[in-house]
Amino acid sequence: MIQHIFLDIGGVLINIHPDRCAQYWADSADLSLVEIKTAFSDEVHHAYETGRLTDHEFFTAFKEGLPHPCYLKESDFWRGWQKLLGKETAVSDLLKPLSKEYNIWLLSNTNPSHIRDEIDLRYQFPNHINGAIYSFDARVRKPDRAIYDYALKTASAVPSKSLFIDDLKENIDMAQSLGWAGIHYENFDQLKDELKSYNIHMKNLELTT
Repeated sequence: MIQHIFLDIGGVLINIHPDRCAQYWADSADLSLVEIKTAFSDEVHHAYETGRLTDHEFFTAFKEGLPHPCYLKESDFWRGWQKLLGKETAVSDLLKPLSKEYNIWLLSNTNPSHIRDEIDLRYQFPNHINGAIYSFDARVRKPDRAIYDYALKTASAVPSKSLFIDDLKENIDMAQSLGWAGIHYENFDQLKDELKSYNIHMKNLELTT
């Protein structure tokens, strides 16, 4: 029986728009999208999302990868960074009814800026959770096994009673290899069907979105 439901944020609870973010930086720095995307290092992003870089260090590392001279201001960088996050999805509407019967946790590869300046201020779904596991706190990202162990310990949960919902299959594959139930999120209708397959029902909710 499922008791704990863990959900990813980006691509599940909110839409994300990396091209909108990159375009803002390109316009601000008078550079091409190709130059911006080339400069956005996966290694630097990984370090930021695992708490190994401060906000300012993240900006500096990104700027250093751009063609010089570069006129991207730090204030414009953070305005662009905020444009990555879009509106809440229909999945967000499920959290309130789900929270009446299950423990709801976030399990996300994310960064302190988005949580502090966006997630905690703009969105409704944080009002319906028991807690959150963020990669920058855990110091490790999905699909590393360590973050799943950290999540279980933090939530006082066990794999056999835990369900994870994520839009990246490799993250679900790891959870399932550790004994969790998992749903690879593709769309809202598919999620509704798979929740039912786990005998997860939400009272007083019309799932028509």
